[in-house]
Amino acid sequence: MDKFKEWLVMEIGNADDLSSSLNLYTNVYQLIPEYKFVFSSPKGPYPGFQTNKKFENGASIRSLFNDENVFVMDPQTIEEMFSDKRCSTFKIDYSISLDSQALSYLRPYINGKVSGLDDDIEEIFNFISHKNTQVDSVLYELENLNNLDVKENHHKIFDKLLGYEFIKDVDFIKTGNTGKLTSKISQSELLLKTDRHFNSMLAKHKDSEFRRALRDRHDSIYAYLLMMSIIQIKSPARSLKNKLIDLLIFAHNKVGFLATRELILASEFFKRGTQFRFFNKIHKKSKNMWPALHGMAWDLTHCRYLEQAITFNTGNDQRYFFPGILSCDKGFIEAMELTPLKAVAFNTQGGPPLLFYHDNDVKKITADIPEVIDFYIKITSKHKREERASTRNAPTYDLQSIVTELEEELEAVAQVPVRRADHIGS
Repeated sequence: MDKFKEWLVMEIGNADDLSSSLNLYTNVYQLIPEYKFVFSSPKGPYPGFQTNKKFENGASIRSLFNDENVFVMDPQTIEEMFSDKRCSTFKIDYSISLDSQALSYLRPYINGKVSGLDDDIEEIFNFISHKNTQVDSVLYELENLNNLDVKENHHKIFDKLLGYEFIKDVDFIKTGNTGKLTSKISQSELLLKTDRHFNSMLAKHKDSEFRRALRDRHDSIYAYLLMMSIIQIKSPARSLKNKLIDLLIFAHNKVGFLATRELILASEFFKRGTQFRFFNKIHKKSKNMWPALHGMAWDLTHCRYLEQAITFNTGNDQRYFFPGILSCDKGFIEAMELTPLKAVAFNTQGGPPLLFYHDNDVKKITADIPEVIDFYIKITSKHKREERASTRNAPTYDLQSIVTELEEELEAVAQVPVRRADHIGS
């Protein structure tokens, strides 16, 4: 990114309030015409679905933001807003991604087996099968790509996708008359659609470059979870100050990047321990610790997908795409509620999104402890950012090796034999 353009984008995203961001953008947008901004806002375009909707028993739809609406900035929208019309009207696209747990409930529910399913499953099913609701299975597919390595898993994955395809064509009139869930299409048509879906997933599975990128994204988050687990389990009564500084040292020296969302969650974990529901299985001698950690890593990897998805250009003249996640995991929902974004900026010509958190998120990371604040300020300087870039770009940098080392350390600290997930892309 051009340094001057980068500075302008950061200034707009980091402005004190939305009014200041808008004022700055209107003065400089012609210098950065390739950039779009999406701000969380109580007023503005509605992103096409019930953002942050809560179902009766706690399942939820979450977006990247806390507000119901968004405020967008791009050259076309701004010029329309300040034209004689004084408004901008444009098309959007949206989709709600079902997490693996939510998608896995569909097939049993369709078959009438509700025992053991989430209490909200009926309300969820009625919501997502409505003709005006757009949902997708991307998160389930990403999380299960490595499971395709084992052919015995294929029929299970196909069956889950069958449940997903079924919800697209529910015949509500016939279902109401018979009391049995019925599809508008024949069983052979349903199987054909599912077969196409499954073959599309197999194609992604064969894409080694895609799987390698996904593995790196997953492992970068998993490494953080392992380290914060080690810190907490090794000395739960240790001071919050020392725990936070230890994690920041690890972030700077070992993995070479600061992950804001994970740092916020770690601070909460260090304060509340297993009372923080997202981490309630992360303790010494916990038999469920390793499966929980792998699931948590995927949950947070899915948040990264949302961040990338907001940059998607879906064609058909849609100016913006707004993604969301539907989850029944109340711990994950709480984790997302703790880490909303203030704004996202992205280059329409490509590249990763630029994320802006709220001003008080530094307090969440540092717990407002003076020594931690000072240390955080020190490692966020330009010189320290360059040091982290050098660490990541060094020929000896190996994220998978770091993960293996951390797993071994956590195994010893927690006194639970390591259970490694299959490596994606292996």
